[in-house]
Amino acid sequence: MAKVKNFRVIIVGGSIAGLTLAHSLQRCGIDFVVLEANDHIAPQVGASVGILANGARILDQLGIFDDVLEETVVAKTMHYWSGTAKHLTTEPLQIFEDRHGYPIAFLDRQIVLRILYFRLGEHQRRVHINKKVVRVENLPNKAVVHCEDGSTFEGDLVVGADGVRGIVREEMWRYMESLGLIKDVVTEKSSMSGELHNNLILFPCLLVSHDLDMKAEYSYVFGISNPTAGVNPGEAHRTFAKGYSTLTIGGKGGRIYWFLFAKMGRSFTGLNVPRFNKQDLGDHVAKYLHIPITPTVPFSKVYEKVEVTAYLCLEEEFYLYWSMDRCVCIGDSIHKVCLQLKPLSRAQATLTDLPQMTPNIGQGGNSAIETAASLANCLSNLVKCSEGHDPIALQSINTALKNGKRPGNPGLKRF
Repeated sequence: MAKVKNFRVIIVGGSIAGLTLAHSLQRCGIDFVVLEANDHIAPQVGASVGILANGARILDQLGIFDDVLEETVVAKTMHYWSGTAKHLTTEPLQIFEDRHGYPIAFLDRQIVLRILYFRLGEHQRRVHINKKVVRVENLPNKAVVHCEDGSTFEGDLVVGADGVRGIVREEMWRYMESLGLIKDVVTEKSSMSGELHNNLILFPCLLVSHDLDMKAEYSYVFGISNPTAGVNPGEAHRTFAKGYSTLTIGGKGGRIYWFLFAKMGRSFTGLNVPRFNKQDLGDHVAKYLHIPITPTVPFSKVYEKVEVTAYLCLEEEFYLYWSMDRCVCIGDSIHKVCLQLKPLSRAQATLTDLPQMTPNIGQGGNSAIETAASLANCLSNLVKCSEGHDPIALQSINTALKNGKRPGNPGLKRF
């Protein structure tokens, strides 16, 4: 589609969320630029991603899902084991495809990023690497993004797709403080343990219950290993035991994607969430090498063939503010926990009405894809409704973002 209006979006972060938004905006005819801090668009950080139906249908609309399927062996069976390797149950995963139209596909996050970038085609020129953003100016008539190398980019909207500790959210908080919203910023940054708010808003009338501050009760080691006898392509295994659980998936060519979740001795919040080093990784993994992935495959067998791995806290957060004037956050920069969202009015909503899902369900990437598509739909409507008004007024942008989702409407529309 040709560009329909002189409206430009600056996407900070060449993440799955950021590149999905780039594709979505391109389909809507909206100008964009992507700024990625790394020196290449698809670094190998040991992460895998499971594409489930809610993410797959968006990638399918964008013409990308077939490429994803070519790089994976569809998961067909899930085996559940106890900490003593007792068989609990086996679940056929075909039911997901039967019910939702898409299979479960696990593959390297790096491969997904490569596909998203490659499929941009001629629009790859809009993606700039080595562009670490250090400051965002939120002005009445434009947004200006400043990079560490001295370069600047101007646009109508800045979107933070730069993760849970992203610069766009920090800059949005700084801008909010300049508007006098100091208490709101303190609330978002502060540790909160009680039911301070009954209604937390991602989009108007789409309410969730969750502590606002980032917290971490669990750690997780994730990695990618080379083929190991006993873990077959298309088969997945979950082990549940006191204090820990594992998820292991056999992928294309025998490649193994795995996760080890463990409860930490205490809960951490905000800036106290720890960072781990290689020594911490080695000490932690050593405690779990004996645990079963299957009755015949201990974790040590998978780990000895590891190609790349990382050890992090399983951070959880859900922020009250997802946008402020010319700054918007999507993906992990607004929510790093999987929540079940229910369309309710404020009068209807209570904390007990709003169930939560655990963050190890693997919906992070899919939720990021959904927020990118939802924002693109919102901006597409804004541009279409603003014909004859160039540039689009800040008030119109704010109104569009606040009304981006209304009760009763479907979460996503076709582009």
